[in-house]
Parts: sequence; C-alpha cells; structure tokens
Amino acid sequence: MAADSLDVQKWVRRAKMDFDSAAKLVETRFEPPIEVVCYLCQQAAEKILKAYTIAKTNTRAASHKLEDLLDECAHHSAEFNELKSGCLNLSPYATLARYPSIIEPTEQHMKQALKDAAKILELARAELKKLGH
Repeated sequence: MAADSLDVQKWVRRAKMDFDSAAKLVETRFEPPIEVVCYLCQQAAEKILKAYTIAKTNTRAASHKLEDLLDECAHHSAEFNELKSGCLNLSPYATLARYPSIIEPTEQHMKQALKDAAKILELARAELKKLGH
C-alpha cells in the first residue's frame, strides 16, 4: 500500500473516531455535553474532507475552515457541492466548544450537527471509495 493511501486511511479513521465518539456521547449520556458533540461533528467533517484532499492532491490542506476544504473537494468532484449547508452549520463548532461563548448550541443544534456530519462522512467515503481508498 502506498504511503499516501496509508495517510488517507489514517485521516478517515480519525474522522470516524470523532463521529463515533459524538454519537456514543449522545447514546450513553442522559445529558450529553452538547458543545462537545457539536465540536466532534465538526472535527469529523474537517478530517474526512482533508482525507479526500490528500487522496486527490497528495497534500494536506492547511485550512481548518470547512467551507475552504469543501471548495477544494468540490474542485475535484461536484458531488461535494451538496454538502455546503452542512459545512456552514458545522463550522462555528470549531471554536464554540473550545472557548466560552455567548452562543450556546441547543439539543436541536446537536441533532442537526450529527445529521450533517453523517452526511458529509457518507458522501466523502463514497468518493474516496471511487478512488480506491
């Protein structure tokens, strides 16, 4: 297996781990930490989009902004264009969970974050599969 394939798989594994952790927190906690769940969903989306970028360009995008990563992915596959609203929803969670904020995500935000992240992971993994990853 080529080194770039191994690197892509590492990013995919990390994305899946973040998403699975978010889902598990919701499943096992009476009151899940909403900010943490939303943050993990954003991280899962960021990592899977980076995995696709690595697969296509053999370089890792430096940006952490989901919209920038999505634009890079959409440059290679128009399928990614359908993920725009999900990325816009998830982007704020990159910092909301890490720092005190005036904006507090609600349970509804958390549920939407899980849906958005699941959709992003599903599409990106399908596109990666087309590339043999």
